Amino acid sequence: MRGHHLETAVAGTAPRWLFAAALLLGAIAPSAGWADDETRITRRYYAISGQSRAELVASVRRNAPRAGSAYGIGFIDFDPRYKLTPHAGGCRVDKATVGLRIVLRLPRWNGAGDTPRAVRRLAARFERAITAHEMQHVRIAKRHARRMARQIAGLKPAENCWTLRQTAQALIARHKKAHRASQAAFDRRTRKAIKRLL
Repeated sequence: MRGHHLETAVAGTAPRWLFAAALLLGAIAPSAGWADDETRITRRYYAISGQSRAELVASVRRNAPRAGSAYGIGFIDFDPRYKLTPHAGGCRVDKATVGLRIVLRLPRWNGAGDTPRAVRRLAARFERAITAHEMQHVRIAKRHARRMARQIAGLKPAENCWTLRQTAQALIARHKKAHRASQAAFDRRTRKAIKRLL
């Protein structure tokens, strides 16, 4: 079983949730050697530049995701997998893992060498803050992935594998809902600080 995907956005306006976790985040296909419980992160960038604060802000509006309406965007894809084994008394979970595939879209400075120091400092602070925000979203997702795997593996045996699979799927759905709530709460707590960056 796989696939829990959430998108988060951070901008001067309230973020709109679609479906995985972070400030700026797509989904990537696992490589042949991708472990079931691995966290795979791909970073993609948009350029920011300018000789003044106004030009820097304009470059963010011009190049950032969602036609410049978001400072960044990201996707987190949960990949829960578990093995059900029939036995004489019914069915049990033998193994459970939850992998994460994450794509972050982040700002990156691409300005001229003669950019005023104050503008460079503002751009660097903006980059650091957006990256730090995104990585906190990643940590939240990792925490939920660990809990999900641990609780799937700890499910009590059932009389048959169909019943146990339904129980596992219901557990996964509850974790997805809790994960969305955790990410939304984090964005609410940090929204004002993000707005003040530029």
